[in-house]
Amino acid sequence: MTVDVQYYDLAEFSSKVLQSGDFELTSTVNAFDYPYPGASRLLRTGAAINFGKYSNPQVDRLLDDAAATSDAASRTSDYQQVELLVNQDIAFLWLSRSYLSTITKPDVKGIDRYITRDIVYATTWLDR
Repeated sequence: MTVDVQYYDLAEFSSKVLQSGDFELTSTVNAFDYPYPGASRLLRTGAAINFGKYSNPQVDRLLDDAAATSDAASRTSDYQQVELLVNQDIAFLWLSRSYLSTITKPDVKGIDRYITRDIVYATTWLDR
Protein backbone atom coordinates (compact mmCIF):
# COMPACT_ATOMS: atom_id res chain seq x y z
CA MET A 1 0.00 0.00 0.00
CA THR A 2 1.25 3.46 -0.86
CA VAL A 3 0.18 6.31 1.40
CA ASP A 4 0.43 9.94 0.37
CA VAL A 5 0.23 11.97 3.58
CA GLN A 6 -0.73 15.61 3.14
CA TYR A 7 -1.10 18.33 5.74
CA TYR A 8 -3.38 21.35 5.39
CA ASP A 9 -4.39 24.34 7.46
CA LEU A 10 -8.00 24.16 8.63
CA ALA A 11 -9.52 26.37 5.90
CA GLU A 12 -7.69 24.52 3.13
CA PHE A 13 -8.55 21.13 4.64
CA SER A 14 -12.23 22.03 4.84
CA SER A 15 -12.51 23.21 1.23
CA LYS A 16 -9.92 21.11 -0.64
CA VAL A 17 -10.53 17.84 1.15
CA LEU A 18 -13.80 17.55 3.07
CA GLN A 19 -16.18 19.66 1.00
CA SER A 20 -14.71 18.53 -2.33
CA GLY A 21 -14.75 14.84 -1.33
CA ASP A 22 -11.20 14.54 -2.69
CA PHE A 23 -9.95 11.83 -0.33
CA GLU A 24 -9.89 8.09 0.18
CA LEU A 25 -9.35 8.28 3.94
CA THR A 26 -9.23 11.32 6.18
CA SER A 27 -9.38 12.21 9.81
CA THR A 28 -11.44 14.99 11.26
CA VAL A 29 -12.96 16.17 14.51
CA ASN A 30 -16.69 15.80 14.94
CA ALA A 31 -18.71 16.07 18.09
CA PHE A 32 -22.33 16.43 18.97
CA ASP A 33 -24.08 16.51 22.31
CA TYR A 34 -27.26 14.66 21.37
CA PRO A 35 -28.07 12.10 18.65
CA TYR A 36 -30.60 14.46 17.09
CA PRO A 37 -29.77 16.30 14.94
CA GLY A 38 -26.06 15.44 15.16
CA ALA A 39 -26.24 11.83 13.98
CA SER A 40 -28.51 12.76 11.08
CA ARG A 41 -26.16 15.52 9.90
CA LEU A 42 -23.25 13.10 9.96
CA LEU A 43 -24.81 9.81 8.79
CA ARG A 44 -27.86 10.53 6.63
CA THR A 45 -27.49 10.02 2.89
CA GLY A 46 -26.64 13.44 1.39
CA ALA A 47 -26.40 15.17 4.79
CA ALA A 48 -24.51 18.43 5.27
CA ILE A 49 -21.45 17.01 7.04
CA ASN A 50 -21.55 13.51 5.55
CA PHE A 51 -18.31 14.25 3.69
CA GLY A 52 -17.53 10.56 3.07
CA LYS A 53 -20.85 10.14 1.19
CA TYR A 54 -21.91 7.32 3.52
CA SER A 55 -25.29 5.91 2.50
CA ASN A 56 -27.35 3.16 4.05
CA PRO A 57 -31.15 3.26 3.53
CA GLN A 58 -31.70 1.28 6.74
CA VAL A 59 -29.73 3.88 8.73
CA ASP A 60 -31.74 6.68 7.07
CA ARG A 61 -35.01 4.97 8.07
CA LEU A 62 -33.85 4.44 11.66
CA LEU A 63 -32.79 8.09 11.93
CA ASP A 64 -36.22 9.14 10.65
CA ASP A 65 -37.96 6.82 13.12
CA ALA A 66 -35.85 8.10 16.05
CA ALA A 67 -36.58 11.73 15.16
CA ALA A 68 -40.32 11.10 14.82
CA THR A 69 -41.01 9.17 18.04
CA SER A 70 -41.73 10.56 21.47
CA ASP A 71 -41.09 7.15 23.07
CA ALA A 72 -37.63 7.34 24.70
CA ALA A 73 -37.12 3.55 24.68
CA SER A 74 -37.97 3.29 21.00
CA ARG A 75 -35.68 6.23 20.16
CA THR A 76 -32.82 4.65 22.14
CA SER A 77 -33.32 1.36 20.29
CA ASP A 78 -33.30 3.15 16.92
CA TYR A 79 -30.01 4.92 17.72
CA GLN A 80 -28.47 1.68 19.02
CA GLN A 81 -29.33 0.01 15.71
CA VAL A 82 -27.82 2.99 13.85
CA GLU A 83 -24.59 2.53 15.83
CA LEU A 84 -24.51 -1.19 15.06
CA LEU A 85 -25.05 -0.70 11.31
CA VAL A 86 -22.55 2.15 11.00
CA ASN A 87 -19.95 0.07 12.84
CA GLN A 88 -20.66 -2.96 10.63
CA ASP A 89 -20.28 -0.76 7.53
CA ILE A 90 -17.04 0.67 8.96
CA ALA A 91 -18.21 4.10 7.86
CA PHE A 92 -16.33 5.82 10.67
CA LEU A 93 -13.58 4.97 13.06
CA TRP A 94 -13.94 6.85 16.33
CA LEU A 95 -10.38 7.07 17.64
CA SER A 96 -10.82 9.10 20.78
CA ARG A 97 -12.92 11.60 22.57
CA SER A 98 -11.70 15.13 22.24
CA TYR A 99 -11.32 17.06 25.46
CA LEU A 100 -11.56 20.81 25.20
CA SER A 101 -10.48 23.43 27.64
CA THR A 102 -11.33 27.02 28.36
CA ILE A 103 -8.80 29.38 29.85
CA THR A 104 -10.02 32.33 31.90
CA LYS A 105 -8.70 34.74 34.49
CA PRO A 106 -9.09 33.50 38.08
CA ASP A 107 -12.06 35.79 38.83
CA VAL A 108 -14.22 34.32 36.01
CA LYS A 109 -16.52 31.66 37.46
CA GLY A 110 -19.39 29.48 36.26
CA ILE A 111 -18.07 28.53 32.82
CA ASP A 112 -19.99 25.56 31.43
CA ARG A 113 -19.60 23.93 28.04
CA TYR A 114 -21.09 21.22 25.92
CA ILE A 115 -19.05 18.36 24.43
CA THR A 116 -18.90 20.50 21.32
CA ARG A 117 -17.02 23.77 21.45
CA ASP A 118 -20.11 25.72 22.54
CA ILE A 119 -19.83 27.56 25.83
CA VAL A 120 -22.84 28.35 28.00
CA TYR A 121 -22.49 31.89 29.33
CA ALA A 122 -25.76 32.02 31.28
CA THR A 123 -24.03 30.83 34.46
CA THR A 124 -20.84 32.88 34.06
CA TRP A 125 -20.01 35.54 36.66
CA LEU A 126 -17.09 37.58 38.00
CA ASP A 127 -15.89 36.98 41.54
CA ARG A 128 -14.91 40.52 42.55
